[in-house]
Amino acid sequence: MESLALLVAVILAFVMFSGPLGILLTINPIWNTTLKIPVLWYTRRVLITLIAAVGIFVGFRILIGGIPFMTSLIVMSGIALNLVAIKLEYQIGKSNKRATPGNPGASELS
Repeated sequence: MESLALLVAVILAFVMFSGPLGILLTINPIWNTTLKIPVLWYTRRVLITLIAAVGIFVGFRILIGGIPFMTSLIVMSGIALNLVAIKLEYQIGKSNKRATPGNPGASELS
């Protein structure tokens, strides 16, 4: 039974912490540091996308399973943070976009 409890704790921890990890990887200092090395930048982008996609998928699978209210709030916050990480990474809805490899940012075009 301890191994089952450990597995559940690991799954919930992944859903809970995948969003903040993705958001951490999209902050400006990390973005600008990886921008200098295109391979590192694309690796970071793929890593954020995979972590967020798996976090969202596992989170929805947990919600469908019928869990207690507080646990579902934790899972929903994890899903929401993963969606924020995807929005920040792909700059969805931003008019002043940050620079990407091969494309200068909006502030650099003037």
